[in-house]
Amino acid sequence: MSRSAVMGWFGLLVAGLAGPAVTAGVPPPTQAEVEQAVIAAIPAWQGQQATILKYLDLTRPFDTASPWALVVAKDPRLRPSDPMPGDEDNPIAVCFVEALSPHCSEFHERVAVLNGEPSWYAKWYAKSYQPARMFGLLDARVVHAGRDRTMPLLLLKTSIDRAVDGNTDIRTILYGYDRKANRFDEVFVNDSAGSNNNQDARFIESGPLQGDEVVDFPTEHPPYVYWVEVYAPHGSGAYRRILRYRSVTHYGDGNPLPVADSEMPQIMERLGLWKTGDALPIPPHEPNGCGPLVMRRGEEWCKTLRIAMTPQR
Repeated sequence: MSRSAVMGWFGLLVAGLAGPAVTAGVPPPTQAEVEQAVIAAIPAWQGQQATILKYLDLTRPFDTASPWALVVAKDPRLRPSDPMPGDEDNPIAVCFVEALSPHCSEFHERVAVLNGEPSWYAKWYAKSYQPARMFGLLDARVVHAGRDRTMPLLLLKTSIDRAVDGNTDIRTILYGYDRKANRFDEVFVNDSAGSNNNQDARFIESGPLQGDEVVDFPTEHPPYVYWVEVYAPHGSGAYRRILRYRSVTHYGDGNPLPVADSEMPQIMERLGLWKTGDALPIPPHEPNGCGPLVMRRGEEWCKTLRIAMTPQR
């Protein structure tokens, strides 16, 4: 199936969240009313109500059949198992709200298949995984898989509580809207298994790979490079892996560009979208002082900028 045909099918999805439809002619609820419905759905703790962290209208961007919104709230309840004494980062609740009916999730749900995690993590996950509370909201916004702001998706990034060294697992989810079922469903899920080794899952917002997800995570053995994977939407709307390879970028090699940017020429060449001699892909967020972009041993670099790092051992 061609990429254009795939994108034409985009939006037919899987897990239901919808509640009763809103009566025709009834004005949609206000943001304040929606937020209050979410607060009322989360139990108070010693009289303390949940705090709203994010409100995002989904009705207009997705042209939904009934009013929908995303609301993220900070849970007021203290937990005996909170990571560190005095830690005020209580769990967050992620709520899809149809009209005034919230559908909230306090926990990351276990996914049946991990997306390219290291083997040691996958084995641990299968044996020991407990639903991880979401403690941080990193991103929540509408992105577009098609040109000219077409084919909207909801991008959500959350994190669990941070370890003493600052490491935290990050979950990246893309949701699409199923108009026939009037619901929002997951089409892509990635768990980072940590954040201290430049792991990342990036939604590509423009260019030849627009709408794809680029995932990178470190290999387990020397030479310490990265597994690089690309996921793209298929006929059902769900994302599938279309590329996987070992990077030319090494961990701790001093390149200030994120792995997805340093590897972009390799990624595009392997997908038939770039060749030696073509202009180098421009990173969406170049580091300050980056200077001219150049190729070094198959890796994209800032010519005049390097960061000092100790290679992983």
